[in-house]
Amino acid sequence: YLDLSIAQLTLLILLSNTLIDVFTNLFKVVGNMFENTNSIQAFFEMVNEEKIKNYNTGETFEHKNGEVEMQNVSFAYDNKSKILDNFNLLIKAKEKVALVGRSGSGKSTIAKLVTAYMHPDEGQVLADGQDLSKLMIKSYYKYIGYLTQDPMVFDGTVKENLMYSVSDKVTQEGMEAALTKAECQFILNSKDGLNTKIGERGVRLSGGEKQRLAIAKLFLKNPEIIILDEPTSALDSFSEDLITKALNELFLNRTVIIIAHRLQTVKKADRILVMENGKIVEEGTHDGLVSKNGTYAKMLELQSGI
Repeated sequence: YLDLSIAQLTLLILLSNTLIDVFTNLFKVVGNMFENTNSIQAFFEMVNEEKIKNYNTGETFEHKNGEVEMQNVSFAYDNKSKILDNFNLLIKAKEKVALVGRSGSGKSTIAKLVTAYMHPDEGQVLADGQDLSKLMIKSYYKYIGYLTQDPMVFDGTVKENLMYSVSDKVTQEGMEAALTKAECQFILNSKDGLNTKIGERGVRLSGGEKQRLAIAKLFLKNPEIIILDEPTSALDSFSEDLITKALNELFLNRTVIIIAHRLQTVKKADRILVMENGKIVEEGTHDGLVSKNGTYAKMLELQSGI
């Protein structure tokens, strides 16, 4: 056995503790490297050039007033039957347009075409008179906000997820204000606040929490053109009502396209389009469509449980 003095034993313990601290910090650094790698990889998966045509190439988008138009657009997935066939739609600058109808009627396809995530097989999609197929999409994305049914989040903190949605520097107060508007008390009241870890692909968040975080990003970015695909589908009725009121403030002086099954969220739209099989079968305001007693009125009746 080793015959150690008290001084030697004390020194040995101190050295052991130092080594433990060194290795502990080393493991943390390595862990953060992998964590950040996952975060960066997830972010670039969202904006991968292979998935989004002309993401880094093409003409620079020049924002004017936010007018969106689809001219003679036809589109089919994987050479199957056409979802849209010679489809035309004009959304005026600052207009709030809602798309409603059954699943498979073409609503989400329109959203993906307007966001340039996909391009039409025939025809043109224009933003402020500029053909999206010729634009550098990265420059276009500075002006639009797209909220999907299953919002994308990546492994990291709440702050990191919020920061990548905006190009300019934002303050902590600005981020907290956006979280407040999106009813994200689960973050604001948590021990770590903006530094809360959300896990890979938001595994630590429920569907509703993930959706509220995505809505907070939208408030923070404050885009000129807003596309919402079922923005409140994972929310309870109370949260839906509060967030809908907050979104209505964001919509002021913005071009907005809302896709919704819940008709409660589209009542204040300037124009409601009822879609069936890739075509617009009814068009008007909420009150006007109700008075027609057509497809929209029947949908509303079913949802109201009358």
